[in-house]
Amino acid sequence: MRQCIFVIGTRAQLVKIAPVLNLAVTSGLEHVVWFTGQHNESIDDLKVDFDIKSCFVYPDKQKERASILGLLAWLPGTLLRCRKFIADAAGDDGNKPLVVVHGDTLSTIVGAAAARMAGGRVVHLESGLSSGRLFEPFPEEILRRLTFRMAQHALCPNEDAYQRMCRIRGVDARSTEENTLLDCVRFALEKRDPASAADRHFVASIHRFGNIYRKDKLKTIVDELIELAQAGDVHFVVHPSTEQRLHATGLYERLADATGVRLTPRMPYTDFLALLGSARAVISDGGSNQEELSYLGVPTVLFRERSERPDGIGENIVFRHQIETSLFDFARIGGFESLRRRSRLDDPVQPSKITVDALREWAAG
Repeated sequence: MRQCIFVIGTRAQLVKIAPVLNLAVTSGLEHVVWFTGQHNESIDDLKVDFDIKSCFVYPDKQKERASILGLLAWLPGTLLRCRKFIADAAGDDGNKPLVVVHGDTLSTIVGAAAARMAGGRVVHLESGLSSGRLFEPFPEEILRRLTFRMAQHALCPNEDAYQRMCRIRGVDARSTEENTLLDCVRFALEKRDPASAADRHFVASIHRFGNIYRKDKLKTIVDELIELAQAGDVHFVVHPSTEQRLHATGLYERLADATGVRLTPRMPYTDFLALLGSARAVISDGGSNQEELSYLGVPTVLFRERSERPDGIGENIVFRHQIETSLFDFARIGGFESLRRRSRLDDPVQPSKITVDALREWAAG
């Protein structure tokens, strides 16, 4: 069988493939995780949180890359080291490994490009998602489209994504029916159930390039959160890149001094899911958050113009531009409560099992 090499580098990627890795271990699928080092903070905590037993290879110094310059300096060397690792992993029969990449990050494109350079076969997880606009969101949409063209195998989280990948010549596409993140949320809440009824707090998580690197947008979001805190405590879970930009723009102190705003560093995933699950509403710009909250049914406002994912849109999730009032006024008139939906965690689909079954088939073939 071909060996599987999972090339990942971010916290969100590790969260989403955690149930896949655990099933790979129990099913006997030969694999290793080549960690690019794009993120570092809390990675070891996540491995403990999900009880991940897979072998990890760390080829680079473990340092958080929170700035654009840091990422650009990291990229070339990481690509070459990844290519060498894949080339060296060929079996005695000459079979090059399956290289499994995930999503739409710089680590995704590093893994896919390195695999093609080394003659490996590229498997793209969470494949086929598209906003329909090349630069929205930037740079994620561009990274996705480049990866589509480098993949030989695609595992797609919904029917639209599956049909999109079926139209690309040479790609063996399969549908997982839902994202593997559904299994992550199930796992996390088995360990630590959220409150049975919604609390009065809000949760904010903002980290998209288009929001934090435009001072006018970042200031607007900060102003909205400070005002919203009059309706209930706002737990702002701060990513390293967001914290850096808040300091650079002088907005960090405004948030730190604001009544009702709690600046919180990233936390263990199970704790984060419990915080989301008991929230009155969530303010976010993240695609993973969108999916998690669609499964939980928690009211959510996305600070994005559009999304590549259909999950929860028009149900418990709305875009900020669809709300004509301030978020504070929306809370005051009961707007968030009108968005709450039932949890979808009891749906019978098992996307991680579908994923591992496909990887075993491709590794054998």
